[in-house]
Amino acid sequence: MENKFNIDGNFWVNKDEKAFIGKGRVELLKNIQIYGSISKAAKQMKMIYKAAWDSVDIMNKLSREPLVTKVTGGVGGGGTVITTYAKEIINAYDELKNLHETYLKNMTNLFDGLVIDLKNEKPVFSKLQGIITNIISTNKTCEIEIILNSKQKLITIVNEEFLLKRELKVDKPVKLLIETSSVVITKDENSSSARNYLKGRVKEIDDDGISTYLTIDCGDKDIINEKITNSSYKNLSIEKNNLIYAFFKAYNINII
Repeated sequence: MENKFNIDGNFWVNKDEKAFIGKGRVELLKNIQIYGSISKAAKQMKMIYKAAWDSVDIMNKLSREPLVTKVTGGVGGGGTVITTYAKEIINAYDELKNLHETYLKNMTNLFDGLVIDLKNEKPVFSKLQGIITNIISTNKTCEIEIILNSKQKLITIVNEEFLLKRELKVDKPVKLLIETSSVVITKDENSSSARNYLKGRVKEIDDDGISTYLTIDCGDKDIINEKITNSSYKNLSIEKNNLIYAFFKAYNINII
């Protein structure tokens, strides 16, 4: 199942550092053109008349030429119309809107490609415990070194606000969660560029023919749970008591 992310957002065109024209005001101008009345345009948009009138007043004051004007007398008794300049503004805005929508679509595709598709499965975590042995702060980002019960070292990264609010400090015990989907396992200690890894021996194997669930004992009750495809399990030729390396990145660690 593919992710269905959608990046949304509107934009404003400002004049003299003030909001001049946006999606709602363009819609208001179009409705004034259709109905020939600010009050009827506002009603169509379920908008309070005063808010509509204020928007028109702001646009007219910021614009080099009036966008909305009254026509009195003549056939039909006059009314409110938008000017030629207003139509130019609307057309220019609509062109920008098309470009903006294309940009958002490209951004959505980019975001979708940067995240992992978990196929609608609930995340599974490995739970570990350790003690903070060092904290290095740089530009409001804090690198935390943690020694586990098994004496293996991990590095995680948090922001300064998290550090302060959770009152994290050296020698403080912490509990950790590592999401199973973020862990890569291998028999080769040097096969990954990931900063963190834990080594342990395969304690349990549960293979259902599609996925293989591994329990890796890293010592002193430090357990890593891992789920891999059946094909990966066979390619790695994993057996009980094999020495395994579990690699993951610093931001894959959650302090709870």
